Amino acid sequence: MLRYMSNRYAAVFAVVAAVELLDLATFIPAVGRVGVGAEGNPLARTLYLSAGPLGPMALKAAGIAIILVALSRVVRRFPTLVLPSAALALGIGLFGVASNVLFGLLR
Repeated sequence: MLRYMSNRYAAVFAVVAAVELLDLATFIPAVGRVGVGAEGNPLARTLYLSAGPLGPMALKAAGIAIILVALSRVVRRFPTLVLPSAALALGIGLFGVASNVLFGLLR
């Protein structure tokens, strides 16, 4: 059963992970360009100030893992909700990418 799920939804999981990684990839240069004060997430800001770029990177890695585990649980328990759940995760990730690009990289 697990193999069936991973093959059927592999593209969904890959796209969600890719967007979240893109959020991280745009965060680091945006902060380098405008400073960490522009970061709206107080946890990411505090981690950046205390641990440097590795702090938010570790937070994002943990967040990606949690999102993918939660999505795998949705696949098993509520398969009709996989696409709406993935769309929500994608929307949040794309919002992060857009804010990093608009308020950091294009500024």
